[in-house]
Amino acid sequence: MSLQKHKPPTTNIEDWINPKINIKKSLIEGQGLFANKNIKKGEKLIVWGGHYINSNEVKKYKKMGKLVIQWDEDLYSVEERGDEKGYFINHSCEPNMWMIDAYTIIAKRNIAINEELAIDYALFEANENYISKWQCQCGSSLCRGQITGTDWRNPKLQDRYKNHFSPLLNKRIQEIKKFKS
Repeated sequence: MSLQKHKPPTTNIEDWINPKINIKKSLIEGQGLFANKNIKKGEKLIVWGGHYINSNEVKKYKKMGKLVIQWDEDLYSVEERGDEKGYFINHSCEPNMWMIDAYTIIAKRNIAINEELAIDYALFEANENYISKWQCQCGSSLCRGQITGTDWRNPKLQDRYKNHFSPLLNKRIQEIKKFKS
């Protein structure tokens, strides 16, 4: 996929959250996203908006204490911690949603009313120096405990989430597979 397919229509766009989702207290951590109606597999749940920058602007925003996340080779989002609705997505090692591009999250499976929506942070954490300061407590038999910026390198995760990583990580995975061939 080329960067052009992931370029937002403007540098500042609003988050879109499916109306079947509410924010409320989470049993995982802090606030979370919950289904207020049944959600079908493949249903669009979130479109991440925000402020998007290129690599030339990353240092400036990090110095300002902003949360900067890399989505593609030259595509980064900038946000205030806890400012956007999409920020309240909690992690699970056995998630019920995943990515279809740099901005869009869909249901990985059917989601029941009152179920918390969660995503595996391995789908988009591209900073290989990242190590979570918290221990995952998702309770899944697949739980990895500590989440890192190298989890996407795990072949089992690559198979489980095939093509549902961020565009940047999908490209890195393809490069690894080419090298091994």
